Amino acid sequence: MRAPVSIAIVVGDDCWGGLALLAREAFAIAGTLHARNADLRAAELFRARLVAIDRAPVRSFTGPSLQPEATLADMPAPQAVIVPPYYLPLSARQPIASPLRDWLLQAHAAGAVLVGMAGGMRILAETGLLDGREVTGNLSDQRVFAQHYPEVRFSPDVPLVIDGSIISAGSVNPCLDACSYLVGHFHGDAVAHKLSRYTNPPSQPSAGHIALRNAGLKQHGDQRIRQAQEYIERCFKQDLTVEGAAQRTAMSVRNFSRRFQHAVGMPPHIYIARCRGEYAKELLARPGLSMLQVALKSGFRSEAMMRRSFCQLFGVTPAAFRAGAAQSPARYL
Repeated sequence: MRAPVSIAIVVGDDCWGGLALLAREAFAIAGTLHARNADLRAAELFRARLVAIDRAPVRSFTGPSLQPEATLADMPAPQAVIVPPYYLPLSARQPIASPLRDWLLQAHAAGAVLVGMAGGMRILAETGLLDGREVTGNLSDQRVFAQHYPEVRFSPDVPLVIDGSIISAGSVNPCLDACSYLVGHFHGDAVAHKLSRYTNPPSQPSAGHIALRNAGLKQHGDQRIRQAQEYIERCFKQDLTVEGAAQRTAMSVRNFSRRFQHAVGMPPHIYIARCRGEYAKELLARPGLSMLQVALKSGFRSEAMMRRSFCQLFGVTPAAFRAGAAQSPARYL
């Protein structure tokens, strides 16, 4: 039997204890949903532990203590590290203890996926690992990043950013999406989708789903094209064109299209259609919307355009997809 994935959730004074525990419980829920078994030990896909520099209780932001389950020394090589939000209201730089900094650098060098949640990104920024990357976080931290971490591209308007092995989430729902990403990364999309459906309200797809679906298409080295992908994922529901995306990256349409095809493996107009189609799939699996409403909410100009694009992308009509999703949701999402 495959050993559970080791996840370290770094806690310290003034961390958001609720989100630290929510992350740990999300991974336990992923296992029980997959195994259809409420026995936590029997269904264990992940072993997520609260980790601190030592075993002393830490004070969460609102006062209740959290008891670390392991020290940094106990977990020299976790497969993933989560830094939950911390309450850091001042604009002054927030240094971190050198043992924590060294441990985070060591974990990243050993291949761990690092996840920063909201204010936790300021902790990760102190390591230097965010330099040259795009991340999201609290809007209130925008001035802090501009002043103290100018090498980091801080985009607080983006709910979830997946930049290689570093994931950042801006608020509560994207934090759960980040957990779903880790579930998919280690155990596959089917397991991740079960967790996503369980933790997000049925009326609306969560903001990070499109980024999650496209994460495998961003594992290339062209930073400008990755930025374009993230821009498309944020704006596909609008009247977005290849020309507009090229202009956003300050490239000619011809050069942009060539580089996009080389990096992503598909032309940009197909990527735009893919984002719209994936979003439409989420809406089609939920009752209450007409085909025209699904099309317009997904960025298609008409129901006919959605039908044509959907068939080209997925080999099935939207109506057939909706019927199949109603009969077997696990198969179609």
